Amino acid sequence: MNSLAAKQIFSWMLRLSAQQDYQSLTHEFLDILKENACINEVSGYEIYNHKRKVSDAEIIDERLIRRFPLDFTKEDDAEDNAYVSNADHVIGVSTNEADAQGFCSWAILTVKGGNGPDRAVLVEGKLDTHALEMLQNLREVYQNLVVLHDAKERDVLTTLPNRQSLDARLMQVCQHYCNHPIIDKINDKSSWLAILDIDHFKRVNDNFGHLYGDEVLLIFSQMMGRKFRYNDFLFRFGGEEFVVVLNLATQDMALAAFNRFRAAVEAYHFPTVGKVTVSIGVTHIDQTAMPSNLLDRADKALYYAKEHGRNQVVVYELTPELVASESDDVGEIELF
Repeated sequence: MNSLAAKQIFSWMLRLSAQQDYQSLTHEFLDILKENACINEVSGYEIYNHKRKVSDAEIIDERLIRRFPLDFTKEDDAEDNAYVSNADHVIGVSTNEADAQGFCSWAILTVKGGNGPDRAVLVEGKLDTHALEMLQNLREVYQNLVVLHDAKERDVLTTLPNRQSLDARLMQVCQHYCNHPIIDKINDKSSWLAILDIDHFKRVNDNFGHLYGDEVLLIFSQMMGRKFRYNDFLFRFGGEEFVVVLNLATQDMALAAFNRFRAAVEAYHFPTVGKVTVSIGVTHIDQTAMPSNLLDRADKALYYAKEHGRNQVVVYELTPELVASESDDVGEIELF
């Protein structure tokens, strides 16, 4: 390997290892791949393979492919890419058959392991043996870093991003709306923050044991993954609390989405445990609020829901008592 090649590879390693979270790592990894002249197109995907327990005797396999990293400001759909659909059977790097000149037109790089979904990167271009060797080496480095980030950023039980991931993502969303203010928060599509709390969860642990309590948390998190959209962000906040950042939704769309999920939880029969309900507190993400203020508003809306019967969705901005209390406290808010 000549000194120029060694210098380039060392530069890539520094760039990848300098990233502070999984999202920035993946952005950097895809950017590095795109810089190579032999590569025309690069697409990243997350592959979710869920085993859904329907009853004590029946388990259904479910599969969802999502493009990643995603842009929460654009309307995109989940993709079932024909190449990536076979990634379950791929270990390392897989390609199509080389042409007469020895070039492959695409390669799939799979990343497995860690506390998260499988990942796949589809690379399209004119790939010879040297390019494929480079892809394999970069894939191995990326995979090692993904495993490390997963251990730091994901909840062990549900594999959802954890509170640390929420803080970083929420700051990103707030920064976006600071730079691109929403004029009409009722009718314009924007983002909404919700805290979801499983009602009377302590009773589940007390009556059935923590093992079944964990099963409820796992099933609940998987329901979130199925019921919310591709561009929404899901987190485990801690204990029986979860957070959703719902994107590209008007006020009516947001209220309808959270009520659909609430109704789906209420209608679902959790194995052994039976009926479970959820209370949800929602607030609008605007250009003036800091993440801490948004979490406080959603938390107040959540407790209002619990104090007024549970199993309901309360929007902070639509609850006069909550808005009035904030007006009383406005002089006491500390940003730092």
